[in-house]
Amino acid sequence: LHIDDVHTIKVRSLRGRVEPHIPIASLDDPKSFTIQVTSGTVGLNGDDLAALLNQIVFNYPGSPISRLRVRVSGAQIVQSGIMHKGVDLPFEMTSTLTLEPDGRIRSHPTKMRMLGVDGLKLLHALGLRLDKVLNLKGSHGATVDKDDLILDPLQMIPPPAIAGRLRSVRIEGGVILQEFVRVPEDSVFGSYVRADSSVHNYIYFRGSKLGFGKLTMDDPDLLIGDADERDPFDLYFIRYNKQLVAGYTRNRLNFGLRVFMADY
Repeated sequence: LHIDDVHTIKVRSLRGRVEPHIPIASLDDPKSFTIQVTSGTVGLNGDDLAALLNQIVFNYPGSPISRLRVRVSGAQIVQSGIMHKGVDLPFEMTSTLTLEPDGRIRSHPTKMRMLGVDGLKLLHALGLRLDKVLNLKGSHGATVDKDDLILDPLQMIPPPAIAGRLRSVRIEGGVILQEFVRVPEDSVFGSYVRADSSVHNYIYFRGSKLGFGKLTMDDPDLLIGDADERDPFDLYFIRYNKQLVAGYTRNRLNFGLRVFMADY
């Protein structure tokens, strides 16, 4: 799922309930609904995480951090960028990621270089920690606890909003994987909500009401599938109509609809 033209969130699986903010949730307006997650696993590589940090988390007037880059190194992430504190200070920080009890992610620095020296030692020698240097009151989903950066992953993604709680965070194959807690409501999948077993890369909507384009579906049975399953389904929701025009649709005898889209 695209963050912007280049960066994406890698969805291994994600199940949940669409909660509309208006009478009928609309795929044309991602702000019109929230997804209440019942289970799932999603991933980000370093460039994807950097896009979220630059475009959403630290994209506000007076932000003390800019031009962030992120890469995965073994079981840690390496962040580099510019820290603004009177003057611009280039930095590079290596951190481990752990999960807080409330589902937020703690990024704990194990090494930091600033002005060519050990940045953590320099700050501590001055009697400072990062929470005294970084003012993140204007951020979207970030706080500082002593030297640790605390990220709320559900606050730092573009619409539609996501509600739920993480069960774990880990780095696997160069990707930061976030697994959601599975809740009892997830049992509806495989029974009432059962997607076409012949399709593997898809988004499936079932029940209630849903709008997209000039269509409104009552009790929708709508599967949006990948026209070419040889690679992941590359979907950009806010520009889905271009993908729809490049694909094809099939109507079913039960009035369900199957939409197969070309990758963005």
